[in-house]
Amino acid sequence: MTSSGPSRPRTGLTGAWLLLGLACVLYLVMMGIISAPASTDPNTHKIDEAIGEVLGFFFTLMLWIVLAILLLAGGVAGQMQIVAKILLLLSGVAAICAGVLYQRYAGWAIVVPASLPPLIALYAMWARLAALHAALPARVINVAVGGAIVILTAAPLPLSVIDAATYPVRQRQQEAERAAVLAALDLQEAQSRERDIARFQALNADSALGDFLGDLSFPALIGSFSLPARHEEALAKARQVKSRQSDVVALLEGGKIERLEDLWRLDIEATPAVCKVYGDALRQDAENVWKYSHQQRDDYAWAVRDALERQLPNTKWLVREQCDLGAALAAVETRVRELCEPNRCPDTNYDGHRTLAFLDILAALRRPH
Repeated sequence: MTSSGPSRPRTGLTGAWLLLGLACVLYLVMMGIISAPASTDPNTHKIDEAIGEVLGFFFTLMLWIVLAILLLAGGVAGQMQIVAKILLLLSGVAAICAGVLYQRYAGWAIVVPASLPPLIALYAMWARLAALHAALPARVINVAVGGAIVILTAAPLPLSVIDAATYPVRQRQQEAERAAVLAALDLQEAQSRERDIARFQALNADSALGDFLGDLSFPALIGSFSLPARHEEALAKARQVKSRQSDVVALLEGGKIERLEDLWRLDIEATPAVCKVYGDALRQDAENVWKYSHQQRDDYAWAVRDALERQLPNTKWLVREQCDLGAALAAVETRVRELCEPNRCPDTNYDGHRTLAFLDILAALRRPH
């Protein structure tokens, strides 16, 4: 790229090393994006491919900007700088095109973006390090590096023909690999479902109530399928658990109130211990509404509010059983009312109307019966 050797560097070596480090980072990111394996999900394959091409283009462009600064600001001057600019521009276009080709065909085109940046970066550093010029003369380096860059810049065209011609074979291999991955996932899901069914069938009266939590949670879910029959069967089996009375207390103390939405259906007694731990759990959830709201995590706050509303059957049952939940219900009502301010619960909005109705129920439950 220079005829008689590089001119004196115009920037310090410290800046050059920093630019080289940045170029290395961008190079690794670019290569990671370009060489990333294709998605095995047929529903998102095209989207992932488009995103990969956009990101590959962006990071390749950023890398070539850094390489241009590293090269042109440090030793290439005069007429040879014009040659360097032309080669940089063409090589950048070639790298982008080759990257897209590889992402589509996964062939030999990867050689172009993999090889050009190291060549340009090494030449730029050689131009700045005068100590290397005696061992590596300018004439040899210019011919070797310049020729390699020209060859690699022209390579995407023939490589595209080769890669396109051999792509059908690789595509069949990729489809076979993708099918194998999907089959393995289906097998794992089926095995997981079988293990879960076996676990559930093994539950009996001597099991702990905590072993039923996944089946008692509402709605009952196994994988992506809702199984209300499993839910009802779990309730029937849970009502036979010998230790359910003490287990309920321990589970409520352990913060499992949201997993016990059918507490009222478990055939347990509303003992003072159950009343106390249930009231404590309600108060804790009420404080969570306040905590998440003040942390500006409104999605979490409203999720807890929804969970508290789903506790109404339990709450009504315990109130009928003479549990003193007044303080806990007052805490829930206060925090939910705070969540509704300002103007978050208009009575013309479905969610707001539902929340106002929930607050009315809480207020009614706190009244003496």
